[in-house]
Amino acid sequence: MPLNTQVADALTKEQEKDLVIRCQDGDKRAMEALILHYQHWVYNIAYGMLGNREDASDMAQEVFLWLWENIGQFKFRSRFSTWLYRIVTNRCINLKDQKKRRQTDPTEIDDSQPWVPIDTETPEKSVLRLEQQEILQKALGELKDDYRKILVLREMQDLSYEELAEVIGCSVGRVKSKLHEARKVLRELVLQFS
Repeated sequence: MPLNTQVADALTKEQEKDLVIRCQDGDKRAMEALILHYQHWVYNIAYGMLGNREDASDMAQEVFLWLWENIGQFKFRSRFSTWLYRIVTNRCINLKDQKKRRQTDPTEIDDSQPWVPIDTETPEKSVLRLEQQEILQKALGELKDDYRKILVLREMQDLSYEELAEVIGCSVGRVKSKLHEARKVLRELVLQFS
């Protein structure tokens, strides 16, 4: 599944609000519209956070089931998409924490998939690219969840600094600082694993 950097044909605030209100009133068609609109977006965030296609797919389904049961909790203090970012990223962090606690074999093979869609290329380039992606994925896996979250939302989902500030709950200045720190740590880890 290709990685979309933004939600295709973004909904206006009014359209988003209308769909959410209808969902809160139990309108299944409105929920279907939200799911259709945000499914790839949610999947891509989960994939960026978890690094595994199967886990990302499971997470997307879990998020939308939770959303249907809990849409009444949305209070319109922010955009729905911002609230949805928080739900997805927090659930991904929780899943990662659960997996760490359950992991019993330290030699377990990491079967995570590369982030970049596969293009046709020479076997040599393919091997080199896969090695680089493995290094990047390993480095991302070593990052603190806060760093990984901000990198995924900025680099893969292309959120603005203002959107990141709203999602993370801090100032734009702190977002820039945190993003700089995350990139620096990621760069050091990539060099370490190379």
